[in-house]
Amino acid sequence: MKAVFILFFLSWQLTLLTAQPPLPEIRKAGEKYTFYVDGEPFIVLGAQLWNSSAWPAITDQFWNQAGELGCNTLEAPVYWQNIEPEPGKFNFKELEHLILSAREQNLKLILLWFGSYKNGRSQYAPPWVLENTEQYPRMKDGNGQEIYVLSAVSRTNLEADKKAFAELMKCIKRIDEGSRTVIMIQVENEPGSMWTDRDYSDAANRVFEKQVPGEIIQKLGKKPGSWPEVFGVDAPESFNAYCIARYIDEIAAEGRRMYNLPMYTNVWIRENAFQRPGEYPSGGPTSNMIEMWKAAAPHLDLLALDIYHGNPGIFNELCDRYDRPDNPLFIPEMGNGNNFARFQFYALGNFNAIGVAPYGIDPFHVDPHDQRDKENLDGRFDGIARNYRLLRKAVSPITRLQGSGKLVAIGEEEGMSEQLIRLEGYDVLFNFGFPTYKNRADRTGRALIGQLAEDEFLLVGFDARFTFRPAFGSGYNAAEYVLVEQGRYEGDQWVRERIWNGDALYHSTLPADGAVLRIKLRKVQSAGNIREKANFDKN
Repeated sequence: MKAVFILFFLSWQLTLLTAQPPLPEIRKAGEKYTFYVDGEPFIVLGAQLWNSSAWPAITDQFWNQAGELGCNTLEAPVYWQNIEPEPGKFNFKELEHLILSAREQNLKLILLWFGSYKNGRSQYAPPWVLENTEQYPRMKDGNGQEIYVLSAVSRTNLEADKKAFAELMKCIKRIDEGSRTVIMIQVENEPGSMWTDRDYSDAANRVFEKQVPGEIIQKLGKKPGSWPEVFGVDAPESFNAYCIARYIDEIAAEGRRMYNLPMYTNVWIRENAFQRPGEYPSGGPTSNMIEMWKAAAPHLDLLALDIYHGNPGIFNELCDRYDRPDNPLFIPEMGNGNNFARFQFYALGNFNAIGVAPYGIDPFHVDPHDQRDKENLDGRFDGIARNYRLLRKAVSPITRLQGSGKLVAIGEEEGMSEQLIRLEGYDVLFNFGFPTYKNRADRTGRALIGQLAEDEFLLVGFDARFTFRPAFGSGYNAAEYVLVEQGRYEGDQWVRERIWNGDALYHSTLPADGAVLRIKLRKVQSAGNIREKANFDKN
């Protein structure tokens, strides 16, 4: 009888384990990264709260707005000063409320750990840390003045943060392991040091005077030597990056030991103003310090890009720098408005992003700078809300096409009336401003186009006319529409909602509310095609 009971118990335990959804993970196949949540490909269509808004009094007002936005993930901070108000005494009341509330709303969570570092400062550390600078030392600038940043060479600082983070991860595992509401963790926020290029405290100076660690020399392919000998004018920033990356990596490693969720840290970019370290957080994972961070912080899955640049050239350049064979692109903070709605398509289609999220999605007027009208929900987030409603219909094919060379994003930028895309066997011309807009300055045209098969395409987008032609030299000069379906994907399964034909195909224009189309073509040789196209252009 005892043996039967043991077998029953083991069978029950096995049933629980097999029924539990798998842990979220970022998988790499070749050069391609895909984020898996609940065992399925996932794109973070996120919304990040304002810094000091992860409190029930604020978040309880947020859920309807999250539904209007159409996001699938909320990014919310967790504050060291709140969860450990006294050394060794932990409070997870607000965190538990947040997780349970998000679960009820069927939203995923990415938690942002505001511990030792937040925007190149340390203001979210507990008072018992900030008030006791002898025990928890600060960095010093080149004049020997103490600054508002915890020293990364201090074991005391590190152990305190690491202990709190470990307790956080244990709490998440305890209340969420069976549901997987929390899918990723950001370890610190835009780390680095403002006001100085490195820590000039006595303790830091002693480390700086030593040789660069052999592991870093080997990984970076450098010749051995001191920090100035190896890195020259960039030695202070490189040293700071090494110290902060090692500090954060040790915190991440301890957290993953408690509960192995994907982890990352994010960057305050240097591509602003004079680009001097200390005028942005020096030592963070900036574009010039990515290799150092990759060498020093192997327990982070990725270095994430925060970007508010409204210049499409700079946006694309930065995406290209962070979309690397050793780093999947993730943009956990970005601006809003129609330009960033286009930029989201660029990130997903041209740089294989695993997710995007605008910053500052809070209940109306919580932020004093929020000028939205409560009666007008189609404000600054309207373009992104439209994106999310559409992109959620096509997650599966987008994730399959990313990294294959068969997915391209287009967008309507200033001075641009058309854009030509070349795919295998076909050229696709997109025209913007057809039909004419009430306000052309809005520039709302944007689309993702993916090649599903030789003559089959996926088209996801807004406000753009599209024309297909066989590639020049192929022996064909026209493309006939065999079938054009509008619909959505449920997992990998295509669900047709209607067929486009007649006037819909004559105009061949993605509507203002957007559409997901599957298009099947046939190449033909048509003597009248060139004349017809010339007459259309003339008119």
